[in-house]
Amino acid sequence: MRPISPRREQPSVQRIESPLTRSGYSLAAGRTHLLLLFAGAAQVTDEDAFVGPRLVWLSDGGSELVVESGARGKLLSIPHVSLLQALPATPLGDQMRQTISRDLSAPLETTDRLSELIDGFANEKASGEPGSDIGQAHYLGLILVQIWRLARTDIVAQGRAPQGLAERFVLLASQRVREHWTIDRYAQALSVNRDRLGAAVKRSTGLSPQAYLHRALIREAMELLANTGATVAQIAFRLGFVDPAYFTRFFKRQVGENPGAFRQANRVKDDSSPQSFAAWP
Repeated sequence: MRPISPRREQPSVQRIESPLTRSGYSLAAGRTHLLLLFAGAAQVTDEDAFVGPRLVWLSDGGSELVVESGARGKLLSIPHVSLLQALPATPLGDQMRQTISRDLSAPLETTDRLSELIDGFANEKASGEPGSDIGQAHYLGLILVQIWRLARTDIVAQGRAPQGLAERFVLLASQRVREHWTIDRYAQALSVNRDRLGAAVKRSTGLSPQAYLHRALIREAMELLANTGATVAQIAFRLGFVDPAYFTRFFKRQVGENPGAFRQANRVKDDSSPQSFAAWP
């Protein structure tokens, strides 16, 4: 008899609809939580209270949300594995992950698009129609893009450099990695010397700039091999390699097997996705 795979946790939406008394909502660990508080007051355990309209993004749970009577809002809870799957496996996805791993509290505009996106996600989830899982994934991706943009704006408003040197490198890499720039060229574009860039990237990502660029290329190559019918040569050219044979050697050196063997083993995705948001490299 074939074993039944455990059901993976899914994102969920709860509506806060003017409770008559103070009410509590568990913010489970292993999940990221987005609260849109339209009216009233609320407080996260051991944190200062806040008053709507307010947006609160909590990168990890393990606490409780207490809302006062009369409060209205929406609470979206996202398992970390679902959040990771919604981010692109690209340098830009790395930058997004770093940015939204911080908590955020910001004013909520009355016409905030996030509310519409959460409704769209909830409707897709409730419909159960064919393709609803794809619809949910797209809505979740759009929600994360909105949070990322807000977080970037918040960082600039606090007077810090836009994302810092390492994150500016990540953003530039997302645009230029297929052009195979040298590290010196990245340093020149960022107006720093090579040593300063190397130290900043190593401190932020745990990798040297060169290793980070190699990882970005390998991630994209893996994604294309597992999820498209493009030939190895086509993938090599798409990633900026002029010689497919060199790409094959590069891939084998980084991964331990050639692209064809990787494709054969990973054509159908399994459930071995990373389980920890914080541990994701």
